Amino acid sequence: MSTIVLTRPIGQSHRLGELLKEQLPGLEQIQLPLLSIVPNEDQAEAQRLRALLTTVDLAIFVSPNAIECGMRLWGADWPKNLPIAVIGGGSADALERRGITKEHNYQIYFPKDPEHWDSEGLWAELSKTISNWKGKKILFLKGAGGREWLGEQFLNHGAEIYQVSTYRRVPLAIDAPVWQSLQKLNPKEVACLITSSEALQHMVDVFKQQLSWTKEWFNLATMICSHERIAKTARDAGFKQVELCAAGDQNLLAASQRWLEQIK
Repeated sequence: MSTIVLTRPIGQSHRLGELLKEQLPGLEQIQLPLLSIVPNEDQAEAQRLRALLTTVDLAIFVSPNAIECGMRLWGADWPKNLPIAVIGGGSADALERRGITKEHNYQIYFPKDPEHWDSEGLWAELSKTISNWKGKKILFLKGAGGREWLGEQFLNHGAEIYQVSTYRRVPLAIDAPVWQSLQKLNPKEVACLITSSEALQHMVDVFKQQLSWTKEWFNLATMICSHERIAKTARDAGFKQVELCAAGDQNLLAASQRWLEQIK
């Protein structure tokens, strides 16, 4: 039975799962949440965030998780005088669910083309309208680690960088029952949808500890990756069947459809 493995955190694969069920009803689905998201609820950090929001010139949310957890930490309506930048469409959707849109007089920057939903794409989008960053104060709302390249661009152009970790990621335990569900599958009939290099690396680490059944996965299972950096991580780890697609649920759906047609 052809099976798709959804690897996003719990709750974040719902829309994609519904699209796959609607468009590819014969495809089995397994939820493999490689990382769980734990919001930061430290009140000292909440106070620090509130203070920063009165002084910075731009707030960058690096992911939908950063938005959901950041707004929870902030605990109030977002100030309309503070511009927001996000990496891509998923984050733009997360803002829209909270009523934070250009139509409601919020200033939001994000790359419109899914091919450029990454740090480089956001930097190019910002550079179209803002040429002088010297002395500007930039706040990153993020999880622990990540997005160093984007921060370096601001520093190189004279900006000041501040960071607030709004959540942390917890890897899926190696003894979680869902790993045994994978063991029962024929990897030749499996595609994994991967949207995070960190999540993929955790999968690799677990697989390398379970080589009694995962060796064939490296050779036969298909890794559908939503960015070239993720695809490179997959290839470097030893996966032989690696497919690249643009970010976004519709592109992941189209890539899944192409994969299914290829293996029939």
